[in-house]
Amino acid sequence: MKVCSRTPATGIPDFAEVYSFIGSVFDPDTRGHVQKLKEMDPINFETVLMLMRNLTMNLSNPDFEPIKNVLSTYDLSSKVVGLPTGGAVNNRNDLSCQTI
Repeated sequence: MKVCSRTPATGIPDFAEVYSFIGSVFDPDTRGHVQKLKEMDPINFETVLMLMRNLTMNLSNPDFEPIKNVLSTYDLSSKVVGLPTGGAVNNRNDLSCQTI
């Protein structure tokens, strides 16, 4: 069993690096996530872990199920969110379904 010998995280995280890394996790063309984590400052590493745990908890919450269902219909090629009935979301006033 390998023990990680990271120093305690202190200071302020570099949120640009943290959120850039988290975004890259969802990019199917990005590789080398483990290596990037190993190269991060301890505070950034700990922040990424904390935010990913938080995201996992939020996504597993039953209240989030309707949003997961809509997001799962996103068509990468057309960048359109489809509904289970095959329609597309085009109500610009419904913030829960808008893409930015």
